[in-house]
Amino acid sequence: MAIFCIGDIHGKFPELANRLRELPDGANVICVGDIGLGFADSLTPHCLDEPDQVATIKNQTVWLMRGNHDDPAIWKFKRYAWNDHLKSIRIPPDIHRMMIGNIHVIMVGGATSLDRGHPARIDGENWWSDEAVSRSAPKLVENMVESYGPADLLCTHCGPIEAQPGMDRDEESFAYYSNIDPDLRKDVKAERTLISQIVAASRTKHVAFGHYHVAIETVVNNVKYRCCAELEPWEHVKRSVLPPLPSL
Repeated sequence: MAIFCIGDIHGKFPELANRLRELPDGANVICVGDIGLGFADSLTPHCLDEPDQVATIKNQTVWLMRGNHDDPAIWKFKRYAWNDHLKSIRIPPDIHRMMIGNIHVIMVGGATSLDRGHPARIDGENWWSDEAVSRSAPKLVENMVESYGPADLLCTHCGPIEAQPGMDRDEESFAYYSNIDPDLRKDVKAERTLISQIVAASRTKHVAFGHYHVAIETVVNNVKYRCCAELEPWEHVKRSVLPPLPSL
């Protein structure tokens, strides 16, 4: 069984449709945040009509996780209406578990915007003050694992503190915004540490995330971390373990 994880979309819905055209019929796809929903040109589910039509024709199912460049209200309050309109694209709860074939998936959305202090950022229009990962996520994931077992695949938007790219990648942004957003570095570090706690709670060996727009893989303590580049599909495969054939 395979799942394709696609990196940040940022409102490039025709490009998402093209990616889906390139993927196999019947594919299961998780877009790992920063879909670009809730901006002036993406306030209704009609913005997803083209990729939804492609997915329907190809018998694909596509789940959209929330990133920092997404309106949390769509996932909290509007997802039922959006899901009623869409056929093959699904908006799950912000913290969600599901079985896709033989793969146990846990998803945790949200992240902190590095440019949240920019004067052009307007809360409720192109930035959302409740964008961050929920502090209750580690406990909720722990409860899921207690009930259903370890996750085969954990999907988040931002990466944990131990994965690459590391925080040094964002030092220029931290320095640039230090006067207007002095807590930025501290908050980002705390959030990446929170993701590490979620990884531990999930007891997974595979983590996929986006946010950093680079394709890079890290293995730490026998856990594989895969950062998906913008619109990049990365394939996670779990093979069924079959019993040995009887001797003739």
